[in-house]
Amino acid sequence: MKHNLVYGLMLLVIAAGVIPGRGIAGEETPIQQVIRQKETWRKEVKVDGIVIVAKGGILNIAPGTRVVFSVRDDDGDGIGDSELRVEGSLEVTGTEKVPVIFTSAAAEPGPADWKYIMINHADSASVSNAVVEYAYSGIQVHYTRGSFSGLVSRHNVDGFRFSTAPVTLENSLLTKNVNGIRFEERGAGAVIRNNDITRNRIGVFAVIKCEGLTTFGNNSIAGNSDYAVKMGMEQRDDIPMKGNWWGGADPEQIREFFFDGKFEPGLGRVLFEPFLTDRPNMVQTP
Repeated sequence: MKHNLVYGLMLLVIAAGVIPGRGIAGEETPIQQVIRQKETWRKEVKVDGIVIVAKGGILNIAPGTRVVFSVRDDDGDGIGDSELRVEGSLEVTGTEKVPVIFTSAAAEPGPADWKYIMINHADSASVSNAVVEYAYSGIQVHYTRGSFSGLVSRHNVDGFRFSTAPVTLENSLLTKNVNGIRFEERGAGAVIRNNDITRNRIGVFAVIKCEGLTTFGNNSIAGNSDYAVKMGMEQRDDIPMKGNWWGGADPEQIREFFFDGKFEPGLGRVLFEPFLTDRPNMVQTP
């Protein structure tokens, strides 16, 4: 009878398309595959597969915790399948001197070793002083109001990605990603301020359905290799981005780093003037 119950549960999991997660906090305490109440992670936590914070559950991650995601590609799409999925509440409470680290278990890590921290239709999300590296999307947020500060997102495909999410991202460093920020507003404005967005291939990628609801202010968006800002091919509205530092004082030179309606008729324009003529004080680029 017991075996039949276990087999039944396994079938339900497979039918739901969920790859069970496994993890170890420290060396002896196993973490839950599905977190339904309040749980705190400390020291080193290893995640193999998917760990879910269910509705009503709360995951607190203490300063200095190192969350290590195994490298597994179950569907062979080239993107790692270990992830943290949040439907309840996420509280990451790192400090400047003792951040929380989310990273790959690979000996020689690279982008997309693991999938992401997916925050979707969640109860709440608050992330302070964390490093996220070697993921497909470092942090991805949908339909959730959340605050993110002191984030260092590096060596990912997308450093910080959101859609239909009124988030605040501030005092953070997004560097060495393909896209520093990738977003779709879809009727929900975000606040992006006091960030250093540098040494990505594209600084900010406005994919589609952005109508100027998101405010960008006092950011440094300079030193990105292809574009400071790129519009998606269906992005028709202008994007207001005044009050940021673009790495120089010549408007014509600044425009060269925008892929917008100037180069592709029908696309919106980046409205970047007036702009800062000096780099603002913020997170120091490592």
